[in-house]
Amino acid sequence: MNIQPNAWRSRHLIPLFLGAIALVAVIVLLGQAFGENTIRQAQPAPSFVVKGPQGRTIKLADFKNKALIVCFLATWDEHSRKQMGILNDMVGQYGETNLAVLALALDQTGPDSLKTYAEQQHLRYALHAADYDVIQTFGGLTSVPVTFVIDKNQNVIDKLVGVTETNALDADIRAILKQ
Repeated sequence: MNIQPNAWRSRHLIPLFLGAIALVAVIVLLGQAFGENTIRQAQPAPSFVVKGPQGRTIKLADFKNKALIVCFLATWDEHSRKQMGILNDMVGQYGETNLAVLALALDQTGPDSLKTYAEQQHLRYALHAADYDVIQTFGGLTSVPVTFVIDKNQNVIDKLVGVTETNALDADIRAILKQ
């Protein structure tokens, strides 16, 4: 008796097996491309010093045990103006005891005009001039607005480039306040 393997089965199982392997590989690659299964590692916030009004210095340690948003922006930029409104709403929602906003303007106009602009826009936070050193401390900028979310332990938990909508910031702030 001559026993031959089932040619039909082997001819169809091999491509089916290879197709399944290819499908798994595509799923893994798509997951990596869209950030699935990645764990964000909080990085220590850079130790910065900003010159405030009347020569007062503002530093990272001033915001210990508080959620902090550091936003680099420009008053002449449409996207930055939209971000300022969103940040203003966030301070209104969470209050100054739970959330601090440090808005660092790239404008070359001086502190008095930044103060006037903030008052005209009814901002709940002050605008400060961003100098070269603080920009470099945060790794440099390629666009504005750029927003850094810093937790109560002074770790950067998110860096957001462009206009960041309220729901994205809200999720980060709620997570910080649960710490």
